Amino acid sequence: MKCPKLIIFLLLLMALTLSQRTYAQTFNPLISFSVESCTLDKALEKLFAEYELNVAFSKAEMSKIRIESYSCSYKSVEDVLTDLLKGTDYGFKKIGKQYVIRKNQQLVNETDATLSPPVEPSAEIIKPKRDTVVSLAGDTIRIFDTTQVIRTVMRYDTIVQVQHEVKTDTIYMVQYKGWEIPWPKFRNNGWFITSSLALASAQFKHEGGMPELENGSVAVTPSLVYGIGLDGGYKYNRLSVGLSVGYRSVRYRFLLEKTDFAGDYYVNDTLDTYYVVHPAGDTAYHYILDSTYIPLTTTNYAYRDVNRLDYLNVGLFAAFDFIKLEHFRAFVKAGASIDILVNYAGSLNAPESPYHTPIVKEQVEPIRFSYYGGLGLALKVANRIELVPEVHYRMTNGSLYRTDFPFDMKMRLWDFRLGLTYYF
Repeated sequence: MKCPKLIIFLLLLMALTLSQRTYAQTFNPLISFSVESCTLDKALEKLFAEYELNVAFSKAEMSKIRIESYSCSYKSVEDVLTDLLKGTDYGFKKIGKQYVIRKNQQLVNETDATLSPPVEPSAEIIKPKRDTVVSLAGDTIRIFDTTQVIRTVMRYDTIVQVQHEVKTDTIYMVQYKGWEIPWPKFRNNGWFITSSLALASAQFKHEGGMPELENGSVAVTPSLVYGIGLDGGYKYNRLSVGLSVGYRSVRYRFLLEKTDFAGDYYVNDTLDTYYVVHPAGDTAYHYILDSTYIPLTTTNYAYRDVNRLDYLNVGLFAAFDFIKLEHFRAFVKAGASIDILVNYAGSLNAPESPYHTPIVKEQVEPIRFSYYGGLGLALKVANRIELVPEVHYRMTNGSLYRTDFPFDMKMRLWDFRLGLTYYF
């Protein structure tokens, strides 16, 4: 009894083994297949190992694609491959007894594999892409590419592969445009601020002339006027308006010369006195005199000092560009300011010896009004920065000193200024 059962078991085992081997020989076998999460090339290799299905694929490409775990029962090979390739850019095509896996746009029809090899083409010239213009620091470079097909190689296997070997010659034609400055794109409008330094040449006008001294003179000589400033405002197209704050120090030389004379005369002195009585009763007095010569004495006064008047300026200004280019502009400018005295030092003339005295607060005007007009240039040196030289003629309204003081002096200035403007 045991022998027939053993024979039946061996026959069933042999039949099962042979059935798996014959699945690949059937036209469209039904298979059961399962695989854990892995790359697609591993799954296809397992499919070949279990059912000896001829699947052609690129291992390098399939190894980059990962699939989730998969399991099926009694499905056709096409359905299994469709499931495994689902969601990828790849598909398959059955050519003879082989399944070929390629990207969808690269699949070829089965009939393409049976085409006869084409005759090797002769060398041909492909129409080049002409006149490619490249700007390089002021030069125009024209590039002509001529591509020549040297040989076409056709390889035939299950899939037709075409490979072209090309030779490319590039010709450069350079046209020199001359020397140019690569000016950046500048900012010309908007809010701005300007810091500046100023030097001035002063002129003094004396109402009624300089004070006169007997046997002497008083004079003033311009020395140095310098200042710093900060302007802020808004520029729109050609017009600029704003406020200005500055500090200006006015310096000039005070010169005084005076000569005093004393003596050069005789002084009488009474040595004795006597009188004579006349009979008529009159008495006549007689004096015995002596004279003394007082020699001439000369005293010279010469004094030199540097007077300084320091002012804080607060004012308004407006400017208009009468020339406006991409990186340069020229403008006219006018403004007015209130000048507030903040410091003073030096000397003035006095009526008595030594004929000079230090300046006191009561002698100087504490507030003055001034106005100016002039021309300026602006040269772009960076995206938001201008270099701005200017020249102004400035006049002061009223004297530097109080009107009740004899040293009445008005000031005029040729003002030279250099500034930097920054646009926000």
